[in-house]
Amino acid sequence: MGIVGGLAFMALVVRDEPLDSGRARRWVGVGGIVLTASAALASLNRAVVIEREWSALWSPDAIADAVSTHFGVAAGLRLAGGLALVVTLLRAAANPPRQWTVVTALTGGALVIASFAFDGHTVTEGPRLLHAIASVSHVSAAAVWTGGLVLLVDLLWRRRRRGADVYRPLMRFSRMAASSLVLAGASGTAMAIIVLDRFADLWSTPWGRFLLAKIALVAVAAAIGGHNRWVLIPAMKENGQAAIHRRLRLAVVIEAVALLGVAVVAAFLVAASAA
Repeated sequence: MGIVGGLAFMALVVRDEPLDSGRARRWVGVGGIVLTASAALASLNRAVVIEREWSALWSPDAIADAVSTHFGVAAGLRLAGGLALVVTLLRAAANPPRQWTVVTALTGGALVIASFAFDGHTVTEGPRLLHAIASVSHVSAAAVWTGGLVLLVDLLWRRRRRGADVYRPLMRFSRMAASSLVLAGASGTAMAIIVLDRFADLWSTPWGRFLLAKIALVAVAAAIGGHNRWVLIPAMKENGQAAIHRRLRLAVVIEAVALLGVAVVAAFLVAASAA
């Protein structure tokens, strides 16, 4: 989800630059292929977990039982969203009118985002609607920030090699990523308040400890992003891109690694919520 959301985000960042925007749209389709495959594999894995035997992989009844719950709704939405994004890839290759590509991409993204209203604590804790809104908002914002940052590393590398301008896309990314960070923080705080029965659960339960680890990694990434926004990018404008580019690229890579670590911890959070 993070990569797909970030790819769509980067398509906006480089919207008036055909070479980079076309590359981003193609990767949206590739992300759809990954999403489709992962949704199918997750359903099979769920069947094995429920039945506790590998024969469930080829048992229609076991698979039906696995997808007959809220998990099945989430997996189905991700599967449908992934297929819509694959259609985006096919349309991009056929060079259709641009609006059709946008429609299929937005449809796929909306389906994938909606799936997170049916995962983990979202369906077991607190007011159902409120928690679903917070969960969808949190995942969307985090996906845009994380996936966009990964694609920004690629953009910086390629533009450096061909001597192209990087200041304008960096400023666009910085402004939009800041909004994503605020939304992710606010919605994440709301989710924690809903899930935690008491403050001590932060360090006395596995879920709480995973949440603290996630917060620590987000804080590191946010600090690096702030340094990029308020120190390195202005220095690039004043001193020239060549002098700052190497430091900036390294900082962006470290920030991306920190956020990928957040994604890994978030997976443990989901597993802990299901335990």
